[in-house]
Amino acid sequence: MNPVWLPWGQLVRLPAVFSVIAQITAAFLIAGGGSGHVVASWPRLALALVAGVAIYWAGMILNDIWDYDEDLRDRPSRPLPSGQIPLARARKVAFGLLCMSITTAALSGAIPVAGFGLTIAPAVVGSVLALCVVLYDGPLKQYPIAPLIMGLCRGLCFLLGAAPLAPSAGGPFSLATAFTPQLLGLAAGFTIYITGVTMISRLETGFAGTGRVPLAMGLVVSLIGAAGLALVPRLALDDAVYRFRPDATYLLLIALITLPLATRGLRTLSDPDPKSIQQLVRSGILNVTPYSAALALIAAGPVWGVAVLMLTAAAIWTATRMRVT
Repeated sequence: MNPVWLPWGQLVRLPAVFSVIAQITAAFLIAGGGSGHVVASWPRLALALVAGVAIYWAGMILNDIWDYDEDLRDRPSRPLPSGQIPLARARKVAFGLLCMSITTAALSGAIPVAGFGLTIAPAVVGSVLALCVVLYDGPLKQYPIAPLIMGLCRGLCFLLGAAPLAPSAGGPFSLATAFTPQLLGLAAGFTIYITGVTMISRLETGFAGTGRVPLAMGLVVSLIGAAGLALVPRLALDDAVYRFRPDATYLLLIALITLPLATRGLRTLSDPDPKSIQQLVRSGILNVTPYSAALALIAAGPVWGVAVLMLTAAAIWTATRMRVT
């Protein structure tokens, strides 16, 4: 007999949420200049994590709500079309999570913390992230721009982790004043990487058509994003405080994380059947956690790096029970 939480876990793609936790934690560590500020500012990190998880879960639920008719026809075993979770209840939970995400994001910049002033950066980033999630799940999902919107969601998710420690500056909010160049560069790397993974995932549902060309394009874009995650810390040394210098060892670490995705992608190109595409997308999403662990390692040392990497084990265990995509 399946546990009661399993349909909800499947609905929100529980295995993938650990990558959100990893991204937010890594960004917080980089923004704080290592682990020194984590103890004093942990309430801000906790609220940012709640906001990130809430918006991710809201997005996953809204995705299935929008695709209800299609799932009823093509994927009747999903939690909503199978009746395991009533559609009306899912809708209430999704919009409740949306409101929770924006509220907790705003609070993460408003709690007094020694050494950091109040900042509206989390409220701005959280609101834009929520808007991008709704746009992707709804009106823009069928258009070619959709993968970029999903990529932006992941880039903004990373910035949500850094936003609670953003400097409070007078005047209108701007990314340039709220975030350092390396944070913006890493957010761009995650954006490009997930854009490529999403381009591949659209082959599962027929949005991208069929054939090897869309698959190859998605794979190349994702590898460019991974290269960005490898190179940005080295290019932004003057603007960053790192526990470990992102030297050749760091580049090798990113390469080792990326290698299984690249080899699986090449195998899938030779025989692009739906199952292999699904496994490639699963690998691409789960890779976000070890990428974040590598960033936590150079920002705060091996203890934090290993702690973030351990989220991969939780993701893999849950992925054996339910689908990631």
